[in-house]
Amino acid sequence: MEHKVTLCSNNKTFMVQENETILEAAIRAGISINYGCSSGTCGLCQARLISGTVEEIKPREFVISEAEKLQGHMLTCVCAVKDDVVIDVLVANTVADIPLQKINVKVRKVDQLVEQVFRLIVQTPRTSRLRFLAGQYVEIGLDGVGESRFSIASCPCEDRLIELHLRVSSDDPVSMRVADKMRMGDNLVLSGPFGEFIYDENANRPVILFAFDTGFAAIKSLLEHITAQEQELHIHLIWMSCGRDGLYMHNLCRSWTDAFDNFSYTGIALDESIKQLADNPQLGCATVEAHIMQAMQSHTDLSCHDVYVSAPAPATKLFENVCRKKNVLMRRFFTEPVRGNEDMSCMVSVKSAN
Repeated sequence: MEHKVTLCSNNKTFMVQENETILEAAIRAGISINYGCSSGTCGLCQARLISGTVEEIKPREFVISEAEKLQGHMLTCVCAVKDDVVIDVLVANTVADIPLQKINVKVRKVDQLVEQVFRLIVQTPRTSRLRFLAGQYVEIGLDGVGESRFSIASCPCEDRLIELHLRVSSDDPVSMRVADKMRMGDNLVLSGPFGEFIYDENANRPVILFAFDTGFAAIKSLLEHITAQEQELHIHLIWMSCGRDGLYMHNLCRSWTDAFDNFSYTGIALDESIKQLADNPQLGCATVEAHIMQAMQSHTDLSCHDVYVSAPAPATKLFENVCRKKNVLMRRFFTEPVRGNEDMSCMVSVKSAN
């Protein structure tokens, strides 16, 4: 049986399954309530019960005083609900609400998606989970190798699993080490989260998402978070790459068109090679802009849309130019570089024609 939890601070609601803690349900629903250890030790997830009934289904070490119990205080990481409840709990709405963390994580999977793109999945300890907002990024540190920053490709609803997408580059020794030597069970240090490329929770407006190459990682995180909110929004995902291999999760994107209502996907694989784009910037600019205009043809007025772009600066500028002509409000136009490969060698020499 399911019961509903309502947060009195913002009236957001989510459902809790039988024998599921409030915290587990909140994470699954993409609601970023405050927590730390998630095992009843630190007390950071302490909340106050306003109405309804809860019960502790897991042990806890953190001590709640009798006076606090009388006031309805409890830990969301150990309590389940017995009926619909209203609680008062801290919720992370901005990046300032999320502390910087440094966590030792274990590698759970290294997948080669295409020739130069790898998916790295790491797992945090049960007692030290990474709190982050969709769209943020982290830094990987490897002893004797260095550090590199990558956008988180997974949703906070994935709990302990963190997904990263890496394009292997000789300029990035971390990506080369992951591709050549990293195996399941290896340890590495993850720091973060960083960045302000996050979804406006209160928007409830149509959304356009534009990714270039591995900029898809940040966009994927946003998309999975938005769809976990159970808001009926119109979403258009546009993913562009140099060569078909750049659309390394094309089938996943196509599956979303069947899974989500009011969702559309446009995948653009540029026929021009990296060298052709770099050797002829004017042609490269015109080519990219033409594809963007065609993908955006169905949108005539963007004054009521939110637009999220994760791309190298030249492609971002081209996309911005198209959106400006369609009345986008720049306060609703959010941008993020391609973490781990900010320059994107296939676009770095492409300059704006304007």
